[in-house]
Amino acid sequence: MSEKMAIEDAIGLYTRHCISLMKRASENLVDGFRSLTTIDGDAQSSFYREKGLGHAKRGRYDKAVALLEPLYEQTPDDSEILLNLGLSYLKLGRDKEGLVLMEDAYANDPGNQKASSVLAIAYMQSKKYEQAIPHLKTMEKSKPDDYRPKYRLGLAHDNLGDHQKAVECFLSALELKSDNAKIHRSIGFAYEQMEDRESALGHFKRANELDEVQGS
Repeated sequence: MSEKMAIEDAIGLYTRHCISLMKRASENLVDGFRSLTTIDGDAQSSFYREKGLGHAKRGRYDKAVALLEPLYEQTPDDSEILLNLGLSYLKLGRDKEGLVLMEDAYANDPGNQKASSVLAIAYMQSKKYEQAIPHLKTMEKSKPDDYRPKYRLGLAHDNLGDHQKAVECFLSALELKSDNAKIHRSIGFAYEQMEDRESALGHFKRANELDEVQGS
């Protein structure tokens, strides 16, 4: 009797041990599968992120939105996604959504000059000239040999009614790009607003001359 019980106990113990081993192996298999799917998910996200950013940089904004929107929901603090998705929205006419995302991108990384530059252009496009000016000044400092930040600063001041400041910015831009008819014409319009018709006429005349030369 005792020998029979000992055998039954041994079989039961062995069976329990086998079940425990099978359970542990099953758990390890599930953990391994989860790890594998996590790696695959990360790889997919990285792939679609790269593709989406590439579309935005190449001007394929509709395709960029299709790829970046789901990624934004997964990683709302990714400044690069925020910036490029915001820019894509803006280019597709979704100005409010675009500005919100670009402002978030800049807030996440205030030292990011690219975010500041894109936000400056976005504000100009949305006619938010006061908000654009600080970012345009940052652009001007970071690109001292580029006439465009100075010119855009002039446009911002001109649209805000500060025509004297606009002329100063336009003239600074003109020092870097003296053969630009657009700058001369903008100076002319600003002088007109200041009722300085003689100065305005001189720049309008120069703009027309440059148009003729460059158009020939």
